[in-house]
Amino acid sequence: MSGQRAEQYLIWYGWDIQWAYEGIADLAAYVGYPKEKVLTGFDDDLKDASLAPPEERDLVNTVASVKFSQNDLLLFPLYGGIDVYLMYGSDLIDKIDKSYGYRNISLDEWSADFPVGGFHIDIPARRLEFWHANDIPNISYELQSKWSGWEVIGHYSNYEAQCRSTTGLLQFQNVNQDQLLEALKASLLKESSNPLDAVAYFVKKEADAGRKVEINPHALRYDRYELPKNVREEILEYAIGN
Repeated sequence: MSGQRAEQYLIWYGWDIQWAYEGIADLAAYVGYPKEKVLTGFDDDLKDASLAPPEERDLVNTVASVKFSQNDLLLFPLYGGIDVYLMYGSDLIDKIDKSYGYRNISLDEWSADFPVGGFHIDIPARRLEFWHANDIPNISYELQSKWSGWEVIGHYSNYEAQCRSTTGLLQFQNVNQDQLLEALKASLLKESSNPLDAVAYFVKKEADAGRKVEINPHALRYDRYELPKNVREEILEYAIGN
């Protein structure tokens, strides 16, 4: 999440950046193409509605906060992204096991990686708020339908909204800007893999098993132009320096 913001700031400084939070649905809308033609239904791969934490702490990549009453707010460290929980709709509320909740959480104690999303359910106010850094096509429309009668508010990648809703009881990871910059450099300068290697591996595996494999010639095209590493380093250093 923080890396995404840093990359936008460094590489596109001075530009108005609009992130496609709903993925292909946003891209279709931008070019005037009906998004219904590029969308498929949501999978039924829903997570445990009790809001149980993952078995390993470092798997936490989602956080839920639930306000049951004026003085009763619990936090739930989760795994899987917001959609695999919120697609239950308001039926989720009756399935929550409060024994899994925490009065306060410092995510530094759970995972080194920043969450990909979070949601806040205010039961007395019948309000659902959510944010996400990963793209989830049509999520706003789907949640409006699943949470009928509720106020549904999407905050895009603004995780700070959940901090405000939890009045400081939820603490996100402290981000070291120098470490973040080094991680960003490594990500932007790493050599890309050749997808044809995966095709070749599959063909060999099938052939070794005695099966005949036919490949569409179009699957063997890989026309990507790769800038030399020294050129990419110059571009990155210029972006950081300006």
